[in-house]
Amino acid sequence: MTEEKAQDKEIRIVKDLINEGRLDQAVAEIKNYFEGTNEENYLDRMENVLETLLTLHGGKTVLRFLIEHNVIDIPTLLHNLSKRDSVLRYSFLLLLKPMCENESDLFLPYIEELLNSEDPNVKEAILQILIFISGGEKNITDESKIKAIASKLSNEKDFVEEKAIQTLRIMGKENPSLITNVLKDYIKEFSDDEELKKNIESILKSIVSVEKIEEIAQKEKEKPGKEIEGEIEGDEKQIADKELELKKKDIELKKKKLELEEKEKELEEKEIKEKEKALKKKEELLEKEKELSEVELELKKKEVEEREHKIKEEEAKRMKKKIRDMDEEDAE
Repeated sequence: MTEEKAQDKEIRIVKDLINEGRLDQAVAEIKNYFEGTNEENYLDRMENVLETLLTLHGGKTVLRFLIEHNVIDIPTLLHNLSKRDSVLRYSFLLLLKPMCENESDLFLPYIEELLNSEDPNVKEAILQILIFISGGEKNITDESKIKAIASKLSNEKDFVEEKAIQTLRIMGKENPSLITNVLKDYIKEFSDDEELKKNIESILKSIVSVEKIEEIAQKEKEKPGKEIEGEIEGDEKQIADKELELKKKDIELKKKKLELEEKEKELEEKEIKEKEKALKKKEELLEKEKELSEVELELKKKEVEEREHKIKEEEAKRMKKKIRDMDEEDAE
């Protein structure tokens, strides 16, 4: 049995166990499935497991058990993932997206550790996971994590800095006041870092209008009735201006979100093309192996025919010699 067929059989066993509600046994079977893996097939097996679990009722529960029992280790997973090219790496991250949105607490404990990795691909991957988390049920309000993200805004690879900017902008849409305050305090600690200052200013510009609208709304709630009446005209104009500005920013964010979704689709299409290409190569290889087998069979057939022909010739010569010898004996 080939390794591929063996893997298919193991995955079928996992599916059956989950469908039967035997989740603990499914976890044990997956643990066996990962034993003896190497760098070359670890991510292939991981992809098989994730694709299977994310489509089954009870699969997410099994996935949580796997992570809680360190059968799937998030830091190890992301470090192995960093060895893939960018298209395959991002395609694989897309598999994790539903889990990031709905099971964010499985990833949050590793955020600061992975952001301090020496591998820039690992940093980019965990920032992308934070983006997925921000688009789900969980708002990240831990200031230490926000500062850890901010620390990637300077002295990093360009693609890491860009991903950190994108992450904080998205987080700032949900928690504008928190992100603004943390970033303003953070830049005070590194006032000489011009690159950091420039990137933080860029982030604040994209979320400051949201924060200001929140502040105005809060102040309106706190003012006495008469004071509001005296200032309402000016405040209404200010709010209208801010709302207009906010709408512009919101349109810009929606546009960027659509661009991101478009890129995700492009990456998914590239992944499908890569798989189709690999399948085509496999089919071509099988066809060549078939042709080779046919050639080998033909050669063996010719070899047998030549051997039979040679035996017949030798037999004919022997018979002729025997007849000649008998004729000579009769002549004597």
